[in-house]
Order: sequence, then structure tokens, then C-alpha cells
Amino acid sequence: MSNQEGDATERTDSLPRDDVYALLASERRRYVLSVLREHESLSLPDLADEVALREHDAPLPQVPEDAVLQVYLSLWHVHVPKLTDADVVAYDQDRDIVTLAEHAQTVEQFALGGADEQST
Repeated sequence: MSNQEGDATERTDSLPRDDVYALLASERRRYVLSVLREHESLSLPDLADEVALREHDAPLPQVPEDAVLQVYLSLWHVHVPKLTDADVVAYDQDRDIVTLAEHAQTVEQFALGGADEQST
């Protein structure tokens, strides 16, 4: 992507602004960050449970089992790898634990509307 206006590829704490916006484009990834802010670290199955709870706005017994499975599979195959590649979360596959990583705070600032600069 070209850098015609400068701010489209501007970096925020060593994470390109466009990458931050792409990560936040998914509601499921926003839920992952929110859950991890509350719990610091969770196993991937527990993270899937928590995300499913938020997506369905219901207690876990009321969330269909196949919905939780779909959340788990999407976290495993799509969302956790994207967040890991951006160093927003860390995933320890041996322990099956997901935690916040180095760039989590930068992404959270954008999610909360606390970006230092607005694109004009």
C-alpha cells in the first residue's frame, strides 16, 4: 500500500496504524482483548467460552454448544494467530494459554478511542 498521505501507514508504538484498525475490525477480536483485560490469561477453551458469552449476551448454559465450538475454532484458526502475529497476544500452545502481549496496550488505546492522532 502506498503512503500518499503519510498517516495511513503511520506507526503507533511500532505497530502500523492500519494493522491496528484491521485487528479491531473484528468484533470477536475486540471481545478477546476485553476478556483478556479482565482475566490476564486464559486457556483457549475458556477464552472461547467467555467470547461466546459476550456474543450471545447469555449465561454459558444458554449458549448453544455448537456456537461455542464455532467460536473456539475461529479463535484457533483465525483470530488468535492474527493477534499473535501482531504481538498483541501470546499463545503458549504447550500450555494452551492465551495472554496479552507487548502491543496489547496500543491496540486497546485505539479500541477505547484514545488514539493520539485522528486521521483527517
